[in-house]
Amino acid sequence: MLTATSNDASDAFPILFSPDLGQWEHRGFIFPDGHAPQWARTGRHAADFWAPEMRRVGDEYWVAYTARQQSSALAIGLARAPTPYGPWTDNGAPLITGGKVLYPGGSASGGVIDSHIFVDDDGTSYLFWKNDTNGLWPRPLAGLLREHPRLIEQLFVSERDRRTAAFAAAVQPWANTRRSMERFFWMQPLIEAALDNWTRVKPALIECGHADEIVEAMRTPIHARRLAPDGRSLAGEEHVVLANDLDWEGHLIEGPFVTKQQGRYWMFYAGNDFSTPAYGIGVAVADSPFGPYEKRAEPLLKSSRDWWAPGHASVAPGADGKPQLFFHAFFPGKCGYNAFRALLTVGLEFTRDAVTVRPV
Repeated sequence: MLTATSNDASDAFPILFSPDLGQWEHRGFIFPDGHAPQWARTGRHAADFWAPEMRRVGDEYWVAYTARQQSSALAIGLARAPTPYGPWTDNGAPLITGGKVLYPGGSASGGVIDSHIFVDDDGTSYLFWKNDTNGLWPRPLAGLLREHPRLIEQLFVSERDRRTAAFAAAVQPWANTRRSMERFFWMQPLIEAALDNWTRVKPALIECGHADEIVEAMRTPIHARRLAPDGRSLAGEEHVVLANDLDWEGHLIEGPFVTKQQGRYWMFYAGNDFSTPAYGIGVAVADSPFGPYEKRAEPLLKSSRDWWAPGHASVAPGADGKPQLFFHAFFPGKCGYNAFRALLTVGLEFTRDAVTVRPV
């Protein structure tokens, strides 16, 4: 069973079934046209329905997903159904919400994204998600460079990256007036330039004394909390279980997925920026769902000659009953929003202390 991001399509979250992972049949949508939750924005160039994940919990099927609230901030919702094919009923309100973040010269819509439901052996369900702060720093950084243009030479090495930064600084006031995804497009070259100079940019911003909020927004923690048994609310304390602290991860980690193997909790996640070949899949392991998690120092999967930017992994049993990793990736040179991403899979082998990739 597969469901996937649908962006601003009128039918949200297609449902597909395959008996062999080769041939796929379309079986409907989580939210067909006209049945989206009232709290979520709908319509062309307004809606963003992202990162759905289906899980059987007790006698029901739950889908956790991201949608844009009427305020434009991203939020996480949950819907339930008696079968994987529906009919799906939303909770009627988000489980977790984001809001507006103000900064000198403008504001940005904060939010939460990439929800994952993990069900432990005892039936306890947990929700993992990402705090979407990586969307909050590019325009403030452009504004900072606009106010302090001498920082451009300090942060960026190549003349090309310096021109990119100067352009972003020049268009920042106008970009502030555009809708969410347009703002992303205008700032994406600055994001890529910052990532190309990452080991220089972040330390320089810390030292400059004008960028505390920008530096904080470059940290994208993964949060976790228990779900109430009925899935209509959260329970217990909220935990920060992972953050981007390795150079290869750049300004974000996202797409968490936890699987229990060999008696331990393995979290797969994506790092860096989805629109560049530096994007990859990392892994960390812990002895409890809330951690502490110990990361592998390098990505488990990264760009190759055949596929770029592997990300947002899930783990499920393959035809042989052994665990397989399912993820998406771009054709080389084709990264970006609304570009085609293929569904790929590799096998996994676990020991108590390590995980390796095997062919399938």
